[in-house]
Amino acid sequence: MYEFIRGPMAWACFSIFILGMIFQAVRFFVLTEKVQSARLAHPPRYKVRKKIELSRESLLSLASKLRVSVAGVNPLMTFVTIVFHVSIIILPVFLMEHNMLMDTLWGISFCPCVLSEINADMLAGIVLSCILFFLFRRIFVNRVRSISTFYDYFIILLTASPFVTGILAIHDLFDYRILIILHVMSVNIIMVSLPFTKFVHSIFFFLNRFFIGSEYSLSTGSRSW
Repeated sequence: MYEFIRGPMAWACFSIFILGMIFQAVRFFVLTEKVQSARLAHPPRYKVRKKIELSRESLLSLASKLRVSVAGVNPLMTFVTIVFHVSIIILPVFLMEHNMLMDTLWGISFCPCVLSEINADMLAGIVLSCILFFLFRRIFVNRVRSISTFYDYFIILLTASPFVTGILAIHDLFDYRILIILHVMSVNIIMVSLPFTKFVHSIFFFLNRFFIGSEYSLSTGSRSW
């Protein structure tokens, strides 16, 4: 059973994940429209003066937008969210056990940069602490609880499942084979659900930041909804 879950099932789930992400990326460009921006030519001296004024105005505008943004209104939520997303990328990629598996299967490894057991445990603890923060926020913050459904709690628990099963398996806290099967199954389920659930923000985050103009954009934005 383990070989099937790790082999054919994992590849099938990975294929659905890739095709689903491509579908969502194409859907993004279908649902958005290209913005036409007009640029007027100005004399060089005007451009320099205007650039200085725009820089000052941009800083003031950025500061005012930051105060009313999620980061300004709820800095703790912003900090936890950033730490969580950075951690869930670093931990699976640089975990020693994952690198040994990748080396065996594909000859790929980040061995010089792999996490020590202590650092891996610390990072796993950070991930689970962030997940508990999101869970307790939905349970105890009235405005968040009022709009939360079973689906929201399920997404949180599904996110936690590969980390919980992975920690238990590494430290032999239960039957290893059962835990590894549950671990791989949870990852497979996440891969399949990524393009079709709230997890899809993993691709829309970048598409929105680079193509849609807003206070959170990383560019001027060339498209609009």
